[in-house]
Amino acid sequence: MQTVAKMARRAGFSALFLLAAVPASAGQPVLSDPLNVWPLNFGVQNNAVLAKNNAVHIMAPTNGALWATYNGFDFTDMDASVTITPNTATGGASGLLFWATGPNDFFDFTVSEVNGTVGVYKHVSNANPQWQVIVPYMKTNLLKQQGPNVLRLVTKDNYISLYINGDWAGAVSARGPQGGGAIGIEGEGSAKGPGDYAFTNLIVSQ
Repeated sequence: MQTVAKMARRAGFSALFLLAAVPASAGQPVLSDPLNVWPLNFGVQNNAVLAKNNAVHIMAPTNGALWATYNGFDFTDMDASVTITPNTATGGASGLLFWATGPNDFFDFTVSEVNGTVGVYKHVSNANPQWQVIVPYMKTNLLKQQGPNVLRLVTKDNYISLYINGDWAGAVSARGPQGGGAIGIEGEGSAKGPGDYAFTNLIVSQ
């Protein structure tokens, strides 16, 4: 299922990055999807979230965001990754969703290759504001401005370790939902125009 939402200012309480990384997972792949064709787990594709050119694309409108959750799999402790390639210079941000308990309730490991920033946010459908800050956008030198960028996260209990292009980007503590949740992808447009992001190689190990 795909959801369209206008971007809201992501304000709220923030948590500091921890000093230690979560140990890398040694588990076996539970989900491995190259995303070179449309996965039925995303629901029905449309003209903004669809498969083309051997990738799944999110074409978010100006000042808007789109996302899709990969239904049928719930994870608590996991090692998840996805490759994201920007196809426009006006995109705002893109991300790897995790611990999703519904189409509009999830955590978002998000990066902006244009701004060189990384953050972690939580989207809650019945809250105000809906976007809640876990880690506010912070500068990083790990992103490639024109991509591709590989986002990876490793969770253990309530600890999340983040990696960009194979390098550790930080870790944070956040309370995940009981029983875990699904993963997914997200893309955003900016004030300068729409964003087109291509997603490939979605992998989750446990």
